[in-house]
Amino acid sequence: MSSSTAAYCRVCLPFGVLLGRLAWIAAMLLLLAAASPAATQQNHHAGASPSAHSSSTTPSFDSRAAPSVTLPAVTTSSATAQQPSEKPQAVIARIDFVGNRRIRTDTLKARIFTREGDAYNEETLRRDFQALWNTQFFEDVKLRVEDSPERPDAKIVVFEVKERPVIRRIRYDGIHSVSESDILDRFKERKVGLTVESQFDPTRIKKAEVVLKELLGEHGRQFAKVTPQYERIASSNAVILVFKVDEGPKVKVGRIKFTGNHAFSDRKIIRSMRHDRPYAIPLHFWYIPVLSKTYDREKLNEDMEVGIRGLYQDNGYFKAVIGEPVLENVDTAGFRMGVPVAGRSHGKAVNITIPIEEGDRYHMGTLRIVSADPDKALSLKVDALKSIFPLHQGDLFAVGKVRKALEDYGKAYGQYGFIDFTAEPETEIDDEKKVINLTLKFNEEKQYYVRRIEFSGNTTTRDKVIRRELLIDEGQLFNKRAWEVSILRLNQLDYFERIEADKAAEIKRNTKEGTVDINLKLKEKGKQSIGLQGGVSGLAGTFIGLTYQTNNFLGLGETLTMSAQVGDIQRSLMFGFTEPYLFDRPISTGFTVFSTRYSFDQAKQAALLTGQSVSVNPAFVENYNTNSTGFTVFASYPLKRLSFARIGLNYGYSRTNITTFNDASRLLFTATQFRSIAGPSALNGIVSSTITPTISYNSIDSPVNSTKGKSFFYSLAFQGGPLGGNVNTITNVFDMKYFHPVNKRRNAIGFHFSTAYTTGYGGRDVPPFSRFYMGGETDIRGFDIRSISPVVFIPTQSVQQIVYTDPRALGPNGFPITRTLNIPVLFFTPTLPGGDLQGFANAEYRIPIVGPVTAAFFLDSGTNGIVKKSGLKLDPTGLANLNQQFPDAKLGSQLQIAGGTSFRPRESAGIEFVVQLPIVQAPFRLYYAYNVNRLHKQIVSPQPFVDPTEIKFLHDLAFPPTIPGQRPPPPSLPPDVFNFQVVPSLNNLFNNPGRLNYFEPKTKLGFTVSRTF
Repeated sequence: MSSSTAAYCRVCLPFGVLLGRLAWIAAMLLLLAAASPAATQQNHHAGASPSAHSSSTTPSFDSRAAPSVTLPAVTTSSATAQQPSEKPQAVIARIDFVGNRRIRTDTLKARIFTREGDAYNEETLRRDFQALWNTQFFEDVKLRVEDSPERPDAKIVVFEVKERPVIRRIRYDGIHSVSESDILDRFKERKVGLTVESQFDPTRIKKAEVVLKELLGEHGRQFAKVTPQYERIASSNAVILVFKVDEGPKVKVGRIKFTGNHAFSDRKIIRSMRHDRPYAIPLHFWYIPVLSKTYDREKLNEDMEVGIRGLYQDNGYFKAVIGEPVLENVDTAGFRMGVPVAGRSHGKAVNITIPIEEGDRYHMGTLRIVSADPDKALSLKVDALKSIFPLHQGDLFAVGKVRKALEDYGKAYGQYGFIDFTAEPETEIDDEKKVINLTLKFNEEKQYYVRRIEFSGNTTTRDKVIRRELLIDEGQLFNKRAWEVSILRLNQLDYFERIEADKAAEIKRNTKEGTVDINLKLKEKGKQSIGLQGGVSGLAGTFIGLTYQTNNFLGLGETLTMSAQVGDIQRSLMFGFTEPYLFDRPISTGFTVFSTRYSFDQAKQAALLTGQSVSVNPAFVENYNTNSTGFTVFASYPLKRLSFARIGLNYGYSRTNITTFNDASRLLFTATQFRSIAGPSALNGIVSSTITPTISYNSIDSPVNSTKGKSFFYSLAFQGGPLGGNVNTITNVFDMKYFHPVNKRRNAIGFHFSTAYTTGYGGRDVPPFSRFYMGGETDIRGFDIRSISPVVFIPTQSVQQIVYTDPRALGPNGFPITRTLNIPVLFFTPTLPGGDLQGFANAEYRIPIVGPVTAAFFLDSGTNGIVKKSGLKLDPTGLANLNQQFPDAKLGSQLQIAGGTSFRPRESAGIEFVVQLPIVQAPFRLYYAYNVNRLHKQIVSPQPFVDPTEIKFLHDLAFPPTIPGQRPPPPSLPPDVFNFQVVPSLNNLFNNPGRLNYFEPKTKLGFTVSRTF
């Protein structure tokens, strides 16, 4: 059998292979008919005549036309049919690829089976052709075989390819409801595979069209039309892919109705539909709809199954059926965003009617807990397992509680190493008694032990620092609960980016050995920072500071802090060191050395924050400086190994000097008895020696951006007495925090409560600078810093001059001369001494917005006041002097408190925005507060007191007393002067006591570098 180089046939796939087989069968039939000379002659003639090559048209991008294969035709003759050919089999001399520009020839050769030097085989070439076509690299492939000009028994295989164009750019025209990043995220989620610089693939483009329509539908664009188009880029095999989008009207959820519901009202059922219920203002038993939500059929299905059916099944209606909803598209017209001033808008809405078949109400029957494997008993006691189940016989059968019980069983078994535990509930419904008997089949699977724990990503932190926070160790049972708590403890360290227990840990099971290998993947935070800081803070005013801090010194978990800060209110120098594990035991120890100067100027601080003058009279508010130096040492130890509860002991020593700048502050420090000495000497050399035992519990997941957990703290500070110093106080402090994630753990609710009480002992009072003032960023945000305080009146002696004109004496100008009378007067100066008992609470609803930005709605409430009124009393020496000069005033040692100022509640509500900058690791926040409850009144001091003997002395000057039998002496003061000048001056003195304008602000806009809790 011979072949002719001029004879060719064209085979087009997918029919090419079939036609090739038919040609082979035809050749065999010709061989069988070789005895016929006519047939032989005809065949020989056919073999001698060449056939022209056939060319294939290039298919379009959406074409499914087959590429072409061109191979030599098979010819036969009678001579060759009777005698075997002595010609050797052809070999492949060369394989060429024509038309490939981006894809290398070596890459294509690796995709085919044929190699240069192999024997020529048409079936193998057809397989090679199919392999190239299946790569999806080309929109057209042609195969032809040529004789080699160099060797008569060799062939040259040529693959002519036309590459698919490359997508240089993807454009979305006419889309407004979603951003391009949202589209790319959805493409990535659905694995569309359509990206810039990818090949033009009609299948992927069609999938992208479907996904884009689905995304627009979720945003209320149910009638959106998406048309993919492409634009060729000249002089290149590339295109611009354009999705032409006509979003159409936005579809809202219209009226929602129900049929067949008797157990629950429409309003209650609607409230169970989390995705489709309108945005509303809840008012306890009622709510006011505000805005309709966007319609999405997938979310409607979820609301029907999870919301409505879940509501019924949680209340005993186990067989409740939620029918297919009846949907009605309607045109709507209304105000934009529900606000008339925003203009009118037209759109579409879907009215939803949902049929409900409630069925009967069922109660809980018997509970059986059995092993899924009848040949294996349960590892845990059945009675203990039944005690976990929340439903008792006779209770309404609640599917939600059953589902929660299954989760609890998984956690219970997870504590004993059964990490693959599953529970399968089986229900037996008794329609006659309306009870459901429940059987739980437990498949415990294998019990696992920990073989190895490894860490990755901790480039600085040493393994032992991480390992000592873990509650499980190698060789122990794998306790899932202990592992979750271990992750929480690591997050509390704040050494790493947030760790998720189910994502960061790679757990490899060895089912044969019953062991697990754990690889915990970590990402370190910045440990050391040297930075220049500055800004505006309520407590520190305008400040600038240099700080060096590391919370993981040398990777050992130690904390080293050095800071220097200078501001117009506060100056501080501090050096501190903390060792969390002393001698590799969980004993946290450390010390701080500090020097601070604090300017307590209430008027200045309020003006700094508001940009306006203070609302309280600056003459009556506190204005003094404190300079303190000292140190503290501390240690704490867990109550039990690796627990969240700790006991601690702190010791502090400080020396303070005070400089006062107004009478209110001077009188408060010199007249009150907080030291053994009184007067100006009481302002210097104030020595405090304090020991403070503490007990705390903290399971909060993060020290700054907290989302779950709780903490408690109590301390009892004992100052002075046997410890030395000249200040004797006892201070109790209790603080509590609680955080709970909501809205699928995206948001968080936080609560904070704090209270403190301080008192003096040993005949000494609490120093004014140690008493409690409230207001500001740390407690009640809508009020000025340290402006919330009771008001007291401090008696002080003064000499009042009464000026009058004496008509009896004329001056050089001929007018009466002016004379003065000096009268000792007892004034009562109002001042803010602080309270000895305070309490406040904060509530926040935190909403992450984007990246490091978080918004929070807050409500602050608190009060402070004076419980121990004897704790604010005058110094005995000063009191004796006042009583000696004003005996009829009958002054007591206790200072008088202004009515309505002690334990006056304050409340503040508002919103704040927090930005957590990763470089400085500090929360910057801007907040706006409205003060719901505030003090806005003028406080009037008691009437000034003038001793009656002084008034009588003035009266006697004008009206000398007469002695019987004697002539009255002439008056030293003209009677008219007394009646018309002295008496009005005295009345004016009595009728104008000191007044304190205690006008707290109604609103406040603040910027700080901190968080309230």
